[in-house]
Amino acid sequence: MMFVVIILNDCITSFLPKEGPLLGNMYKEMEDFLKEESKNTISFFSTTVLLAPICEEVLFRGIILNGMLKNKIHPIKAILFSSFLFGLTHMNPWQFIGGMLIGSFIGFVYFITNSIIDCILLHVFNNAIAVFSMFFFMNMKLEKIFSEQENFNFLFILLITSCLVIPSGCVFLFFKKKEENKKNIR
Repeated sequence: MMFVVIILNDCITSFLPKEGPLLGNMYKEMEDFLKEESKNTISFFSTTVLLAPICEEVLFRGIILNGMLKNKIHPIKAILFSSFLFGLTHMNPWQFIGGMLIGSFIGFVYFITNSIIDCILLHVFNNAIAVFSMFFFMNMKLEKIFSEQENFNFLFILLITSCLVIPSGCVFLFFKKKEENKKNIR
């Protein structure tokens, strides 16, 4: 399910403008920063794929989301609020959208499993995919892949797959939690 969420996120963010006076400059600065940081591969990889997921998940799911859930705030509101904050901390529109989408999914997983380890592993997986794709597809522009007319069928299949996989996986997790709750009551 996480892989489908990652692909859906990339598809959605590829439609955000990367040119123009404000967003173009911001995107260029972000791209230059990532290229410069990625020159030191070991520290970039360890920070992005290991340290950031641990710190961010402890803060956004372990402290903020968990605290809101324990204070009886409705789970959907708590998940969306913690995901909103998670997206804001990335300080750019492309990662804000991703932070909201992926953060909401990871927040749902936390709500269902109550496991910060599961959240950290999902976040590590997401960031590892992002870093590896950045290194291997640095020159390929995703917006060109997703915006060309001949790839409309691919987008349609991706959308249908996402609409099937994500909700069915979430329903599966929800019912799994209900079963565990019934076992704990007995």
